[in-house]
Amino acid sequence: MPSDATLVFYLMGLAALMMASNRVRYDLIALFVLVTLALSGILSPAEAVAGFGATIIIMVAGLFVVGEMLERTGVARTVGDQILRYGRGREVRLMVPLCVGAAVLGSVMSSTAVVAIFIPIVLRIARDSGINAARLLLPMAFGALISGMLTLIGTPGNLAVSDALRDATGQPLGFFSFTIIGVTILVLTVLFFVFIGRHLLGPLTANGTGQPRRSDRSFADIFRIHGLDRAEVMRIEKSFAGSAARDLTAAAPRILSRWRRGPRGTPHVTLFSMGMDLRRDDLVVVTGSEADLSRFAQTPGVASAGSFYDDMNRWIDTLGIMEVMIHPEAGIRGSTLADLAFRENYGLEVLDILRDARPVSDIHTTPLRGSDRLLVAGPWSRLDGINAATRDFVILEEPAERARSVPNSSKLWIALIILFGMIAVSIGGLSITIVVILAAIAAVMSGTISTSQAYRSIRLDTLVLIAGMLPLSTALDKTGGADMIVTALLQMAGDDSPRAVMMALFFLTMSLSWILSNTATLVLVGPIAVSAALSMGVSPVPMAIAVLIAGSAGFASPVSSPVVTLVVSPGSYRFADFLKVGVPLTLGIATIALLIIPVVFPF
Repeated sequence: MPSDATLVFYLMGLAALMMASNRVRYDLIALFVLVTLALSGILSPAEAVAGFGATIIIMVAGLFVVGEMLERTGVARTVGDQILRYGRGREVRLMVPLCVGAAVLGSVMSSTAVVAIFIPIVLRIARDSGINAARLLLPMAFGALISGMLTLIGTPGNLAVSDALRDATGQPLGFFSFTIIGVTILVLTVLFFVFIGRHLLGPLTANGTGQPRRSDRSFADIFRIHGLDRAEVMRIEKSFAGSAARDLTAAAPRILSRWRRGPRGTPHVTLFSMGMDLRRDDLVVVTGSEADLSRFAQTPGVASAGSFYDDMNRWIDTLGIMEVMIHPEAGIRGSTLADLAFRENYGLEVLDILRDARPVSDIHTTPLRGSDRLLVAGPWSRLDGINAATRDFVILEEPAERARSVPNSSKLWIALIILFGMIAVSIGGLSITIVVILAAIAAVMSGTISTSQAYRSIRLDTLVLIAGMLPLSTALDKTGGADMIVTALLQMAGDDSPRAVMMALFFLTMSLSWILSNTATLVLVGPIAVSAALSMGVSPVPMAIAVLIAGSAGFASPVSSPVVTLVVSPGSYRFADFLKVGVPLTLGIATIALLIIPVVFPF
């Protein structure tokens, strides 16, 4: 055995052990692999760092930007809300559409892009439902990985196998030639996670209990602390302007915000002020006691439209609340809200003041003291900046629903146009890398995300992990290690039984896909599978299909594909998680595939 190949095998084993120990960061392990290959002379320095210039790196970076755009414009929340509505907070009903949806989308576009798009959606669903994100992310990623088994364009490696088959027989694979096998495997995977897999991925909720995690108090909790019993949405059924608007405002409980549909149908939400005009079909958020709200709902021209808490998504992006404390050494002590012109200077409305845990009777004319607790309402941007200019205020608490807000919801349709444009153009045949770069540029140029936000969204640890592991493929090929693995396994299988050879090729391809890229593995093994079948005098189609299916079955390794690697960090997965879930799933898929393939595609 050549010494260089031996060193590569030892290095692969050592990297696997380091990952399994869960004591060293995966990105540091990847850098260790890269440096060792360069210092040993197996690869030149340029070859060792070539992974950082690979197209997959720039594509993944661009996809992080696209994912951030989807989060900040509310696309992720909208999709997540639909899945949540269907799932009704039940883990299985949430997990299944995520897994199947990722598989279906990945079958017609980049599966890496699908995972990057789905990550913010899954994290939001996990946050809103209280379910541990680790129990949702991996099923979604595995579904995207299976997309390579559904269509010919599911992964670039499929085209390499089809080309090898065409060169040998003149008949390439069709677009849906093996879809029935992929669908069977997808169903098996879903059933595996429903009954077994999800229980191997940690507790149901992030805090290890059977109940959703609640780290903060809700809007309703904070309102009740300050004596605001209810928050209701009222619909205005006739116009109020001038003195009529002032009279209505004076007679109403506290009106916080007004929602109005603009001339182009775009909704506008503004903080309410005394005497603000109201038009027919405007909506307003009103807080107060049960009696006050009931009386206001009976006012002619006003009708109840339901609870504010049930209609939160309409308001949450622009209407927020915070509890702030007057700093004990604040310069505004002794001043009243009227003296400070609080509404005019801060753009916020003070709803209540607590002093020694008791409400202040007249909040506008009572001098402020240190440690007073103010409940303020207004746009999130104003709330976040309340203590930026001075040190007079200390932010104490914001509601848990803040996590559901998106800062750029008005540009949701722009984000959707960019997203579907990216999908359509990539299906049309343009390089997915170029398409993703264009989408990232469009996201910044359209204002859906700022340049600084785009750069902050890129997860460098994931990029380093992918780039650092890519040189292993080059090292195996350069030292002849890949050829040695192929030759040894085929010799072990012998050439008497086509099924035995097919099994050997399946496990060879699957094992190599844990180390090499999916495409590199199929480019290497595809022609070998076709040649082996022809030398035995049997049809090469089942051999080619087996190799193709195995190339997308890298479930037991966190670095088998960027599709899987992307979820390692947000899911806080360990190497052992992939072994616990991936090994039994892989064995089940291998068994089903090796039984079905010869039936659908006879030798």
